Amino acid sequence: MSPRLHPRQLLRRLRRAGGTTAGTGAAMSPSAPATAAAAAATSLSMEAIASIVPITTLAFLAALAAVAARPAAAMPYNENERVQFTGVVNDPAGRPVPGVQVVVEVARRRLGQRLLRRADKDVRRVGASTDAQGAYSIEWPWDSYFNHFQLLAGVTVRHGREEHLEVLESEDVTERVLAGSPVVSPIVLHDRRLVDRMRDFLASVQSADQRRIYDEMGVPDDVKRVSYAGRERETEVSWWYFEAGSVYRFRDGRLDQVERFDPVHPF
Repeated sequence: MSPRLHPRQLLRRLRRAGGTTAGTGAAMSPSAPATAAAAAATSLSMEAIASIVPITTLAFLAALAAVAARPAAAMPYNENERVQFTGVVNDPAGRPVPGVQVVVEVARRRLGQRLLRRADKDVRRVGASTDAQGAYSIEWPWDSYFNHFQLLAGVTVRHGREEHLEVLESEDVTERVLAGSPVVSPIVLHDRRLVDRMRDFLASVQSADQRRIYDEMGVPDDVKRVSYAGRERETEVSWWYFEAGSVYRFRDGRLDQVERFDPVHPF
């Protein structure tokens, strides 16, 4: 069996085949290079093709060619037409999950030059939070430049003054978008603990001191509550930030004490 060649080596062989006539090196007519290259390509046996490019790569390139060949008339939307994304977020037991951030991420997907990897550019995001019934609704103005659509579900987490979306579930909905609007996508959130924890914590941030520390430090790594015997109305709440080496103690919402310790980094 002939040795396997890199796709770039295949291209160089085809270019050499298209640049001169066989055995003479004489100049060719403008249409001759393409004809010669096509003849060289078709003259390769299936065994030779398999030895040059892996079958998985051939299948991937064929899929990309099919997408690229899609006529503009096949697009189901006009420019700036509203595409609606809607659905409900439930846990595996079928219970709705409120307070989930659902994001439509759109991008221009292309074939990367290195190792034929997919690469996304010009990524845009638009999102909404689920309501008490776990429902969400998002609109995106159609732009034919974008050709890849991803649906993300998670929760926004703040560390210090920076926020990021902690993605818990994701799904490629490109084909559904091309099928028409509305794009109905129910989401099953397999682990809702982080969402519940974030919702409960944010609901507990009520005093001015607590809001200030939250704005400065973000979500604590741990929250501890202590009630004292005989003082049921008085509760101490401690916010622990292990990597920052700080614990903030609040008494009835008022910042009472700040303690420092050696930072603890995750393993």
